[in-house]
Amino acid sequence: MIRTTPFLFPLLISCGSPDTKIVELKPDIVVAPESIAFGDIVKLYSLTLDVQVLNSGRGPLDIDDMRLQVAGGYDDVFTLEGGDIEEIRGGSSAPVSITFTPTEYLDYRAQLVIESDDEDQPTLTVPITGSGAIGSTPDIAVSANSLDFGTVAEGETGTDYLTIYNLGDGPLEILEMDLAEGTSFNLVTDPSGQQIAAGGEYTVIAEYSPADEAEGHSEDLIIRSTDPDEGEVTVVFLGGNGGGAYEYPIADIDCDALRGITPPTTINLDGRGSEDPEDVEGTHELSYAWELLGRPELSRTYIANPTEQTPELFIDVAGTYQVELVVTDFNGVESEPTTCDINVVPKEDLYIALSWDTGDSDLDLHLVPAGNSMWSCMDCFFCNPVPIWPLEWGIPIYALDNTMGYGPENINVDIPGEQTFYIRTHYYTDRGGGPSRATISVYVNGTLIETITEELSRGQRWKVGYVTFDDEGEGTFTEEGEVETYGARSCPDC
Repeated sequence: MIRTTPFLFPLLISCGSPDTKIVELKPDIVVAPESIAFGDIVKLYSLTLDVQVLNSGRGPLDIDDMRLQVAGGYDDVFTLEGGDIEEIRGGSSAPVSITFTPTEYLDYRAQLVIESDDEDQPTLTVPITGSGAIGSTPDIAVSANSLDFGTVAEGETGTDYLTIYNLGDGPLEILEMDLAEGTSFNLVTDPSGQQIAAGGEYTVIAEYSPADEAEGHSEDLIIRSTDPDEGEVTVVFLGGNGGGAYEYPIADIDCDALRGITPPTTINLDGRGSEDPEDVEGTHELSYAWELLGRPELSRTYIANPTEQTPELFIDVAGTYQVELVVTDFNGVESEPTTCDINVVPKEDLYIALSWDTGDSDLDLHLVPAGNSMWSCMDCFFCNPVPIWPLEWGIPIYALDNTMGYGPENINVDIPGEQTFYIRTHYYTDRGGGPSRATISVYVNGTLIETITEELSRGQRWKVGYVTFDDEGEGTFTEEGEVETYGARSCPDC
């Protein structure tokens, strides 16, 4: 007879001792790779790299937030896909993709920030680097986004012209000219399969022959090419058959609402006054395309959401900003661009701004009243953003601080008394940025007095100059222009 041994597991549980340990199931976040280096990518071309977010623990990992932080305001250069992960099971991973598309010949710096419920590492950062490199790049442009043939009677033919330009420094290949067949429009010349040399152009001849009694016709011509950032360009063909000319959309910016802006502040641009005359019943929405055409030399700002009706613009420094708005109607027809100049004047009597030309570098602005020293409790700087000065010296504030690179940084003094203030710039930390060209702008009583530039390396101090106010509140700036070695100090206990 075969004897079997009874299964003793229930017995063992019932006889367990007080020393029995319970293993807590905890998450443990890990990323691979730990840093991302795109290297040199030809300007306007893209490269996508993956990051694996792993949970090497035994419990589920909750992802609270995943985002990109980009130095210098170049947010459109890096894009994140797959960042909507909410949970990763123990022993599992999830991929996210980061795409780098340099728009300038610059060194770019960013970091992927992941916030989770990992108790040991609730915030994990992945450094990201990449550079825009010189290479042969085509750049397509067209003479118009729409072609209006006007009124043509049935049975007759109207002709118009469209020019395709290659504004880049590499050959542009036209892959396809896509225009629906059997419509009232026809291409007489078709550059499909041809190359347009750098700086060259090609003229497309098109015809409009109304084939029915409709009052008007419209059709999209889609141009597909090897342009790296505009693979498709659409041109709308329009024609009337006795129904009158096409009424183009009208872009409108409320410029009056942008007067009296003082920095630093966030404003909303307003395009709600734009019109679409073709949409008689008001059933369609316009599409909005905002662009920041100009900004002050020290500014690093950008339009945060340029396709919205009322996007945000952070006014970081004083100076003139120029914005442009183009609206597109339901037929894909664009308006003429409308521009608006925003003149930003500081309200404080003394306004100083600093920017520099490198990322991964931390330059600091200091404002020191006469008779005091840098890194003291009278120094207005990042350690002491609102120093307690005697009231007769004025009211200071360190309004902007930037530690990742480029700036800007800003110090203001309101109601300064009869006093002299020394302006200093210190190269505090170099994380790879190297020598940097720092630029300082000084405003006195709302007027730009001076903008000057100096090259600094880590551990150097730039004695920019000083502003002296008289008993009537009038200030004068005196440039010093001295660069010297100056080591970092500890923050004062004020």
